[in-house]
Amino acid sequence: MDARSEAQLATVNPDLATKVRAAADSLAAAGTYLLVVSGLRTSDQQNALYAQGRTTPGHVVTNAKAGYSMHNYGLAVDVVPYLSGQGGALNWSLNTPQYQAMVAAMKAQGLVWGGDWVTFPDGDHFQMPGVPASPNQAMIGDYGAGDTAALEAIWTNAEDGKYAS
Repeated sequence: MDARSEAQLATVNPDLATKVRAAADSLAAAGTYLLVVSGLRTSDQQNALYAQGRTTPGHVVTNAKAGYSMHNYGLAVDVVPYLSGQGGALNWSLNTPQYQAMVAAMKAQGLVWGGDWVTFPDGDHFQMPGVPASPNQAMIGDYGAGDTAALEAIWTNAEDGKYAS
């Protein structure tokens, strides 16, 4: 994985990072390379994305305000393949063989793909299994200030199935 991707993976649940790296390694063997576009997001970052296409310029990219995205909990990443090689332009076309290979590799690691969601498909979104698509009230309550201790407790609770829907 490139330095930008590793910087994003350093912010998320270690098990999630391991799964993304394993998928990336299997794809790299076939000549497809990935970029982790987004990992953990602060509340301010999430609200700025939510405002995009609503009260600020750009197109709508999320329906989740702060606290309602698994990115706020370090349990999700946004990932896309490069069009060619290990850098440059990105392939945002979900229906291409390269993109579908990425989806298959991520799912093979047990990750949940946002592209399978009916209400608001999110084609570059992958998150840990065993948690709901959006944070439930228990997760929101455990988040508190969103500091490292809170995130680590949430990661443990998610692993233990506390948030399973």
